[in-house]
Amino acid sequence: MRARSILLALSVALPVPAFADTALILANARYAEAQNLRTTRDFLRLEDDLQAAGFDVIVVENGDAGELRQGLSELLNADEDERVLIAAVGHFVRSSIGGDSWLAGTDANRPDLAEISGDGLPVSVMAEVAASAPGRAMVLLGLENRQFILGRGLEQGLGPVEPPQGVTVISGPTRDLSALVRGPLLMPGTDLSAVLERTSSLTVSGFVSPALPFTAEATAPQPAPLPPSSGPSAEELALWEAAEELNTPAAYNAYLQRYPQGAFAAIARERAAAPQSTPEEVAQANEDALNLDRNARRQVQRYLTILGYDTRGIDGIFGNGTRTAIRSWQAAQGVAVTGYLNAPQLAALSEQGRVRQAEIEEEERLRREAEARADRAYWQATGQGQTEQGLRDYLDRYPDGLFADVAEARLADILAAREGAAWQAARQTNTVASYRAYLDDYPNGTHADDARARIEALQSGLTPEERARLEAQEAALNLQPITRSLIEQRLDRLGFNPGRVDGRFDADTRRAIRRYQQARGFPVTGYLDQVLVVRLLAESIGGILR
Repeated sequence: MRARSILLALSVALPVPAFADTALILANARYAEAQNLRTTRDFLRLEDDLQAAGFDVIVVENGDAGELRQGLSELLNADEDERVLIAAVGHFVRSSIGGDSWLAGTDANRPDLAEISGDGLPVSVMAEVAASAPGRAMVLLGLENRQFILGRGLEQGLGPVEPPQGVTVISGPTRDLSALVRGPLLMPGTDLSAVLERTSSLTVSGFVSPALPFTAEATAPQPAPLPPSSGPSAEELALWEAAEELNTPAAYNAYLQRYPQGAFAAIARERAAAPQSTPEEVAQANEDALNLDRNARRQVQRYLTILGYDTRGIDGIFGNGTRTAIRSWQAAQGVAVTGYLNAPQLAALSEQGRVRQAEIEEEERLRREAEARADRAYWQATGQGQTEQGLRDYLDRYPDGLFADVAEARLADILAAREGAAWQAARQTNTVASYRAYLDDYPNGTHADDARARIEALQSGLTPEERARLEAQEAALNLQPITRSLIEQRLDRLGFNPGRVDGRFDADTRRAIRRYQQARGFPVTGYLDQVLVVRLLAESIGGILR
């Protein structure tokens, strides 16, 4: 940062104008964590013009937030009430939800809305300081579109400015603003409002009056003209700006080779001799400046993967697999192969990933549409579910197809109807052979237990009338499920194998009852009566007591 009062410099060679005013030039070109600006020197060159017009000039070049505030404080302490001009150029940022704008200090590193007040100088404060000279207070904001990575709540550029009464704020390209200062602004008596109406590249807010020019007609002796400038030539200045843009030892040495005693020779030697980071360190620093969180890193891995570069996992950790994938992608792009991403590469990778993802989604959509068309066509070809064979053929090819649920339901209805018909036929014939034929076809069918029970009954020699009487007699006992389970448990304990003990008298239970009846000398029927129940329960209780 350099800040000085030009009055001190002029006191040696020039008389001090009796009506000196105050100007502040804030010119930030070199940022630690953003692209450098190229047009700031247009504002720095205004220094001589402002001196000639009778201004004390304070200059802050490449200042951090503290140095910007220091320069503005010096202007405030000048207690100027005649003419004030503030010319500021650098990276401007604004709140995403409206509100103030800031000139970022050169040390700002991806600031967010919560941090920017400490990392920059509010435009509103510049305007308030300029308001000490209402009617002749000018704030010029030079804008240049260069990349600056920001945190949450901030956007690049200048937001709406509402200056205090009597303050004029003009924003636009730095070169156009410089031309405005050198020409109409410092020309006595100029109607600034008429000039600005003809200048479409500039935006104006605040006070503009044709009756009160920024530079009034001279009523006092004018300052002596400055001697011809002995500063750097345009060619030297252009070479120096190119060296600053490249910011490499080779660039600074090229300047020194051409201008060993040039205006910027001391700075060039200092920067050329400064320790240089290795290419890998520079690449890593560039990626670190992106401040990628875990989710952003996962997204990078997803994009690399869908572009065909295997990261060996999508976990948000940039290990060897991810670094190898980045290097392969960089080689395919024809850029420096470092294994680390910078901001332009991240933007290019993200764009390629989004495009490829959209292509994959479109390919998947077309594939699904083709499958759906084939599915519908086969459903038509197999009869739309009107035949059992057609249903089976469709389900064989499309078990999860568009019509799979319908096909399975219709097939189940067909099979259920077929089983029902088989059972009705078995009951009508009512023979051991007919029930066994049913069981052969439907071993786990809906009526399988009834079929086995009827086989047992038929083999026992009971007539249908006798079986109906015995069933009614057993039903009259009104046996509860727990009583039925006790009977099955007793039969099981006695070794008659009633099958599953569940309170349900199935074919296995009937067989066990017949075996018990035969062993105890009762009539063999397979059905219970009151005497048999009492006997079984008594034996059960007796077994428990023993």
